[in-house]
Amino acid sequence: MLLVEDTRLYSFAVRSLLEGNFGLIVIHCATFAALRHELDSDTRGFSLAILDLCLADAANGEALDLVQACAIPSIVFSGFTSERRREEIMSKGVVDIVYKNSPSSLESLGSSVDRVLSLSRPQLLLVDPQAENDSAMVAALASCCFTVSVCTSTTEALSILDASQNTELVVVRNDLAEKDGYCFLELLKTRFGDDAVRVIGFSQNKGRDDVARFLGAGGDDFVHLPISPADVESRLTHTLTIHKRIQSLQRMASRDYLTDLLNRRYFFDRGPKMVDICLRQQAPVCAALLDIDHFKRLNDTHGHEIGDLVLKAVSRKILALVGEKQHLPARIGGEEFAILFTNLDIEEAYEFCERIRIEIAAIKVVVDDEDISVTISMGLASISDAETFDNYLNAADQYLYLAKHSGRNRVFSDYQVARIAAS
Repeated sequence: MLLVEDTRLYSFAVRSLLEGNFGLIVIHCATFAALRHELDSDTRGFSLAILDLCLADAANGEALDLVQACAIPSIVFSGFTSERRREEIMSKGVVDIVYKNSPSSLESLGSSVDRVLSLSRPQLLLVDPQAENDSAMVAALASCCFTVSVCTSTTEALSILDASQNTELVVVRNDLAEKDGYCFLELLKTRFGDDAVRVIGFSQNKGRDDVARFLGAGGDDFVHLPISPADVESRLTHTLTIHKRIQSLQRMASRDYLTDLLNRRYFFDRGPKMVDICLRQQAPVCAALLDIDHFKRLNDTHGHEIGDLVLKAVSRKILALVGEKQHLPARIGGEEFAILFTNLDIEEAYEFCERIRIEIAAIKVVVDDEDISVTISMGLASISDAETFDNYLNAADQYLYLAKHSGRNRVFSDYQVARIAAS
């Protein structure tokens, strides 16, 4: 999410709204120059922009023109009230205009953002052996506002969930889940985490204890059929709303307070699950550790405030290059970062690390009249066997040690060792 706002009060209020209510990652630009720099250097893409039309260095809506040139959906959050001006802005194809001239302005902005985010249909997986025949649940879901995938076995369901990280709800026939002693529910929690996906059971037969057993095994809700499609949708939507609120809180807890990268706790929680999925699918996966060269000297010379600016600049570059959809970057302490590369073999991961090293070396942090630049050292290890997660990182740490003691500003890996041994 991109926020373009030069008023400190509104900047803080809107950012708190977006992070607290929606769990969004917010990049804030207070000037047109900062916005232009962000869009020139950021390759992640933004799902939405909220912007003021009148900035100190661009008072005539230049920010909107720039954002729209990058094809980013935009909500204008501004103080003008002219109907003619409103028509002019709406003709540019903005998503919405919210005025700042009311005590309910933030509430209106929140509603507008919610509408934009709700345009995507939630992903749902139905696990029902009767799905290919006469399934009452298939019929009930036909008119719901979900994108529904259907399978007939728990084994197939696990394969689908492994391949897709977008499924938010699983609806499973109770007698299928109960057949294996609810091991399916336990596997979902073990593989994907307690709160990664919500599970709802259903049955056409009312057993005396079926609801209690299903919920006790880790399910989130239970539906007895027959039930109207509207009631089914209401129950699923309610469960999904709770799910999104929990995810929102988890996103806030998973972020490093200074850099906005994922933090150590999240990395060590999510990382083993990602490795497990890759190993089951026989997909390549690699672990990397990196830290900023001579960071203590930088802090001692320029002070911790400048050190913090450097950490933020390096973190933003890592996030821009790596993203969080396929790979897992995190700040795990001080000037040290970790990245889990999925679906990249050791050679591809090595080339990726080289690009990160070169791009970070090109960063300039302006302090008074001086440009400060830094370099990084990286250790990279491939993961091919099931071991403890710490072992994977220990291997990367050994290569980081070699990179440091080979002159710094370099990437060291088992790929490199293999090439040296072959030459």
